[in-house]
Amino acid sequence: MNSIIKSVATFIGLACATAASAQTPEAFYKGRNVSLVMGTGPGGSYDLYGRLVATHLAKQIPGNPNIVVEHMPGAGGAIAANFIFNTAPQDGSRILLTHSLPLIEKLQSDGVRFQSKRFQWLGAYDQISQMLAIWHNSQGKTIDDLKTAPVVLGSMGRYHLSYQWATLLKSALGANYRVISGFPSGGELNLAMERGEIAGWSIAWENLTGGNADWLRDRKVIIPVQFTLTRMPELPDVPTLIELSQGENKEIAEFLAAGTPHARGLAVGPGVPADRFGALRNAFEAMVKDAAFLEEAKRRNLSITPRSSQEVAELAAKIVDVSPEFIAKVKKAVGGE
Repeated sequence: MNSIIKSVATFIGLACATAASAQTPEAFYKGRNVSLVMGTGPGGSYDLYGRLVATHLAKQIPGNPNIVVEHMPGAGGAIAANFIFNTAPQDGSRILLTHSLPLIEKLQSDGVRFQSKRFQWLGAYDQISQMLAIWHNSQGKTIDDLKTAPVVLGSMGRYHLSYQWATLLKSALGANYRVISGFPSGGELNLAMERGEIAGWSIAWENLTGGNADWLRDRKVIIPVQFTLTRMPELPDVPTLIELSQGENKEIAEFLAAGTPHARGLAVGPGVPADRFGALRNAFEAMVKDAAFLEEAKRRNLSITPRSSQEVAELAAKIVDVSPEFIAKVKKAVGGE
């Protein structure tokens, strides 16, 4: 009798698994809640983009699921990435709004339990453009000031770009300012800057234009340097860190800048079935071309410069495959060791 019961149970289990695998993406997503998980708290540029993406991506996915935003801050985005890669259901119901995962993987000494090349990348909707923002009544408003001013800059985790850029700038300038970490979100950093608790931080451009446009208009923040490959059209007179650096520091600045598209990407875990990944990838490609999405992004002052799934995957591989010797130099320069 027991063997019969076991056989029936096995048959039912196999039948259920077969039915699940045969379920179309439309049938799977119809009426379902899908989580868009980000590695920061509320506020800041990730939150601005996340809510925009959640609204418009849902319209492009077969079955039109409801997408909700979930915050999972910590370790510069690694906690959220670990969750999506290992713990989250590998069924396409969890999507990661990514940080610069290949850089985190290579530069973070512990706590990384994901492999950037094994994520299934939907694509990137932009590349993160960061710059140093200094509050108007603080010291260190110019490059020369920063070399000697006793200022304190804020950042998220020690493995977050906001910390790495500030630390690399300090090295490039031979400066003595302090960089403190541990802020959970860009919103918290903005409040600290307004209150005078920090002089400034390595902010994302969309954090300014999308949520604090009056700071630029009223010159409440001063931008002495930008952390981009080339000068942004909006900041033609502000030098890049690459321009200010020489030798090894310049190579490191270029390496960090090469990882910026991954900080504005979407990915799902390695076990998500191919048909659901394909549906999500196609939905992403349709979203970044959709007029309603682009119009709302423009209205919110959020830049959109999309990259395909393949492009982002190839960039991830290029970063992950750099030599251990160079990574050791990068870690030392950005305070990772």
